[in-house]
Amino acid sequence: MPSDGLKKKNLKFESVLFEFIEPIVLLFRSGKSFFVASALPSDTGYVTEYLVVSVSQKFLKRYFREECDLRFLFVSAPHRKYFKLPANLVGDDMVLVVEFDGDITEEMLPDAQFFASSHTKVYSEMSRGDSALETLFIAGNWEMEDFGSFSRKYRDLYAFEDSLNKIKDAGTAAEDRQKISDAFRGNQLTGGGSYVKLFRDLLVNLPRTERYDLKRVEYASPGRIELQGNGTVFDVLEDRVTNLLENAVTLNDKYWRLHKFMSDAKLLDKSRSIQTVSEQISQRIEIDTKVLLSGLDLDIYDTLFRSNNGDVPNTAKVAMAVYRRIKDAAKYFAEGRIAYER
Repeated sequence: MPSDGLKKKNLKFESVLFEFIEPIVLLFRSGKSFFVASALPSDTGYVTEYLVVSVSQKFLKRYFREECDLRFLFVSAPHRKYFKLPANLVGDDMVLVVEFDGDITEEMLPDAQFFASSHTKVYSEMSRGDSALETLFIAGNWEMEDFGSFSRKYRDLYAFEDSLNKIKDAGTAAEDRQKISDAFRGNQLTGGGSYVKLFRDLLVNLPRTERYDLKRVEYASPGRIELQGNGTVFDVLEDRVTNLLENAVTLNDKYWRLHKFMSDAKLLDKSRSIQTVSEQISQRIEIDTKVLLSGLDLDIYDTLFRSNNGDVPNTAKVAMAVYRRIKDAAKYFAEGRIAYER
């Protein structure tokens, strides 16, 4: 019998994921949290017990997209906790697991390079192609305009990331690649609405199955925002926001260095069309733009430059617009009003 000091948890059965004579890998959940059970080796010749690990929705989605193997969930996924499950409870709709007390040894872990494609059962909740549901948790005071502002910034970043992925992907159809390039080349960025139109055009050109969609807002403290779209892009956006929060001061300096130089060169004047810039000015803008993009962990200058038809000032303006949107979105996280995990 387990010690009274060990935590116990009721889990709801979701699915058998892999079965060979007996269930080997199973999925459970409790509320929004998921738990993966892997059969432990046994001297009896049949499964008597499972090692269970808690997995956040984010990393479970990555596992189902084969961005990590099963072993990663047990060894490296953050915030994991371990439990044990007796095999005789498998088959019940609800099971009681007990906190694991001891060392995790090598023989207890699943083999490396076991991926979701090896499953013998399909778990429909995670089998929707690229489409995924991103849940962001909210707290504190939110006005309606806050929801609109945050969603617009996040939507713009989503459209930008997915569009750049498609340009760089050799498998993207020439027609789709051209539409994205046309969106950049067709928007001379002179301020205000020109930026709005650029990101809107990028979003419209994405396949409908990958469109960003605000599915639901549950207004409370705590509450949630649910977004539908490409799961891989959502994961990248989290990295972008986290990077900005960790390097806010440095990135702000990089942005304003570029902004001031372009302003002094009269390249941000909304009332004037951009004239041909000198080679010296062009080189300085290119250097500062690359520095800003590098700080944002975006190795995309050449791609942006080509997409903007070789227009150096316009390329810089796109980079600055992306920075501003990441900064505006990150502000809500910095204030504690929104979080990726509760």
